[in-house]
Amino acid sequence: MRKRWTVLVSVLMVTGLAFAVTPGLPEELDDYYSWTRLNINKVVDNPSGVHPPAKDIYVNLDHMTLSLLAREGGGWNPFPDGALVLKERNDPESRMVDRLYLMEKRDGVWHYSLYDRQPDGGFAGQDLGTENMCSGCHAGAADNDFVFNLYQSRP
Repeated sequence: MRKRWTVLVSVLMVTGLAFAVTPGLPEELDDYYSWTRLNINKVVDNPSGVHPPAKDIYVNLDHMTLSLLAREGGGWNPFPDGALVLKERNDPESRMVDRLYLMEKRDGVWHYSLYDRQPDGGFAGQDLGTENMCSGCHAGAADNDFVFNLYQSRP
């Protein structure tokens, strides 16, 4: 009887996982690499952080809008609804993008998602919602609208 329960629980867990993970990137992320990159050089100086491998951070806002959001002396004014901030993480060995982290501003609240590279080269991801380990960590940047990386002006 115990074996049947183990099999049933395993099937339910796998089935639940299948519903939680969505194949592919949402359409609005198809061209994220053409968005404004917040960092000038690849961010590599966060070895003890949650996202230690090399990364680039993109936002779907143009340079002028970002300049207006940037507070004098540092920090951000609130991002508008519809803002997307995407962190592209690189595997340290292959140097390929292996994970994408997304923050999306909806109704004044950041929603978090992540997408992992699949063996076929595509991505599959899941919406993590608003209350999760991402939001707990990003609370440390509450004064900057929960975004850690500031826009680095181009010369």
